[in-house]
Amino acid sequence: MTGTQARAVERRADILAAACELLARGGTAAVTHRQVAERAGVPNGSIRYYFATRDALLRACVEDIETRRDAEAQRVLREAAEDGTRPDAELTAHRMLRVITGSALGDEDLRGTLCWLVDTTRENAELATVLAAERVRLEAQARELLRLSGRTTIPAELVISLGEGVMFKLHVENRTDIARQTVAAMAELMTLRGE
Repeated sequence: MTGTQARAVERRADILAAACELLARGGTAAVTHRQVAERAGVPNGSIRYYFATRDALLRACVEDIETRRDAEAQRVLREAAEDGTRPDAELTAHRMLRVITGSALGDEDLRGTLCWLVDTTRENAELATVLAAERVRLEAQARELLRLSGRTTIPAELVISLGEGVMFKLHVENRTDIARQTVAAMAELMTLRGE
């Protein structure tokens, strides 16, 4: 790869990282060519060079975020497979939250996840289709985590829905410590179900 090609790859990566950060913090409305260029420190025209349309940029963001979430889910599944013992409900719930959202579990990260998910599904049908396909993978990963954790009688979709619902409720109420409270609710569900 030539120096020019390496710089082009790096510039595209910088643009995508800036767009993903804006999406996570401000939803789709924050992802404009001007704001992305400013955040990435590149000329405005560079955005269109690498991403012909805003929709192409948003799709790249969603795919990048989901790739990172998937990588974290794979790490969680390896941890669970290597565990060797049946983890308690709290550890299983914490792992489940990482499968659902990725590794960033701070309040602002979780609020951002909720916002970009809702925004992108409303943005256009193509993004909604991409997220629906990712959802299938997420649910399969959640089922595998529950299997590896010895919790096979509880539906993964129920645990995911509860986790997302708790996060949304806490976000709406402008509460803090979202990860801890979400983990506690999912762990309680597993305990109530005799898991």
